[in-house]
Amino acid sequence: MSRILCIGGSIANLIAAHHMSSKHEVTLIDVHAEIGMPCSHPGFILELDSLKPYMTEEQMEFLKPHPNEPGWGLRSEWLNKLLALNVAEQGVNVHTRTRITSIEKKDEEYLVSFQGAGPTSKSILVFDNIIDGSMHVPPAPGSLQHTFEESLELPSPDFGVRTEWFGGTTLTTDCIELPETCWRFDRSGGLSEVWMEGTPSWAPQHGWIEQISSPLSFNASQRTIDAQITEGKHLFEVVT
Repeated sequence: MSRILCIGGSIANLIAAHHMSSKHEVTLIDVHAEIGMPCSHPGFILELDSLKPYMTEEQMEFLKPHPNEPGWGLRSEWLNKLLALNVAEQGVNVHTRTRITSIEKKDEEYLVSFQGAGPTSKSILVFDNIIDGSMHVPPAPGSLQHTFEESLELPSPDFGVRTEWFGGTTLTTDCIELPETCWRFDRSGGLSEVWMEGTPSWAPQHGWIEQISSPLSFNASQRTIDAQITEGKHLFEVVT
């Protein structure tokens, strides 16, 4: 049994933690108070059934997936929260509001120093492997950022070249006519998500309900929840 650390509560890391938890001691550390908040990823999935190994039927209904052509729209922050709840129930040690201050590799082990909350009072934990997904969750306010050397070359989710995108939630009735550069998909409750690369070139008549800026893949297929699931399973294979 290996001791494995996942840095960041991204969908890919949560999928990896799910697969690793049955045979390994897994810890997940995130700088935010809640996994999935704030939202950082589009809530679009092509193959809804790919979520079934990770969710109960009741949880799938709770997500209220809305059909698009193609794919489905849902609230990605709800998905993150449910995945985090499920891996915790599987025995994954989840530390929120926790910041890594250093990682030292000693022989074949990693000594991880941290500050913040969590179920343990220790300031140092020891791991055999680490997945660094910190770049796939939004930065935390203030000084709550992880600090460790990039030279460690830790395995991390890879979605290719990424650029900065603006994403917003608005009324579907405001999205009748959009510039071709916009990526739109509909969610339940009469809402739609609209994503634009770079500076937003369009705004809804009745304003944004939610909005965020986030680095996303240049490749459209890598901006989906499907890609997050695939990469999570790949990381599981790489680390174990």
